[in-house]
Amino acid sequence: MSRQLGVGLYGAGNIVHDGHAPAVAAGVSTRLAAVCDIDEARARTLADAYGGANIYTSLDKMLADPSVDIVIMATPNNLHRRDFEACARAGKHVLCEKPLAVTYPDAIAMARIAEEHKIVLKTGFNQRYLNQIRMAKLAIEAGLIGEVFSFRTVFSAKWDNWVDGSNFRWDLERSGGATTNDNLIHRFDMLRYLLDDDYAEVVADVSHCVIPPVVDDNVHLMVRTNKGARGSFIADRYSPVLGDATELYGTKGSLSFWTNAGSPFFDVPLAINTTVPMNELPEPISKAVYPTARSKQNRHAWDGWLSIWPPRNEWDTYAEQLAGMAEEILSGTRDGIGATGFDGARATELVHAAYSSQIARAWVSLPLADDAPFAFPDFEGHGYDAKAGRS
Repeated sequence: MSRQLGVGLYGAGNIVHDGHAPAVAAGVSTRLAAVCDIDEARARTLADAYGGANIYTSLDKMLADPSVDIVIMATPNNLHRRDFEACARAGKHVLCEKPLAVTYPDAIAMARIAEEHKIVLKTGFNQRYLNQIRMAKLAIEAGLIGEVFSFRTVFSAKWDNWVDGSNFRWDLERSGGATTNDNLIHRFDMLRYLLDDDYAEVVADVSHCVIPPVVDDNVHLMVRTNKGARGSFIADRYSPVLGDATELYGTKGSLSFWTNAGSPFFDVPLAINTTVPMNELPEPISKAVYPTARSKQNRHAWDGWLSIWPPRNEWDTYAEQLAGMAEEILSGTRDGIGATGFDGARATELVHAAYSSQIARAWVSLPLADDAPFAFPDFEGHGYDAKAGRS
């Protein structure tokens, strides 16, 4: 067995209970070394649930613990850069929950600091590890839908469907956004990952319409990518049911998937339409498809539609994400799926640029300058000043 890396959990909230702590316990190359939270009782409860670990209420004290190799940061977003710098100085590798930071200058600085200190920094975009996303990536790389020139994605969710005692999402200074920087940022990373492309321009409408907290609850973006694709991102925090759909359109076909929940309008986790002959499909896809027509006598009697039901691994993605990071640290070979610090910075850059677009009522070009000024939009008359609080 390879050496086990000690993991320190920084923050003991819901996402740690549901995702990160089980991931540490499931890992062959990881073990729980410490839990740090300002609430000592909460930290102890989490540690006890996984067989015990060192308990801290101070990050500095946990960083002085030689048994800690990796820190999983699951604290409010506005603290990420400060706390990451402390981890980097201590030589600890970091898995930082998304978003990497509230502003692009902070996010890109974190990625560069990781390089300078020769530590591994990963951004918690666990949805890259979903089985349907793995197969979608394979299909795109194999050319099944050709060159992608158009995409659209929708992510709707009710604002109070995620119980979190801290409620930091509704404090823009701490979270950086309740829809754009919390839900939609997953899609910013996912589309960039699937297309192997960066965003070149964005125009955005970021507004507050319904929910009690005065935050972004209705968001629409249009983007252009460096390779020429056009796409739209739509998300809200007021819909009573989860809306979850992503579609990509290429010169040889199309690809549709959902990540969090299905609906009567979106029957399968992954659907592909392609003009590529069935006998030329990559084996992992050809073995997984349920074509609409097929027989032993005519193996090609199908209309190009592939309905794919990969095994559901929604919560397992946290374990796969951490395992990939641990292997990268131990072997020095980069995990090809996990989001790096620079990947996290690129996603935060689009959030930052979208806010700038809303303020300017204009297209904004990317990349942004490393010191790009940041401001929250005026949410349709419900202005927000990060220093003074809600107006």
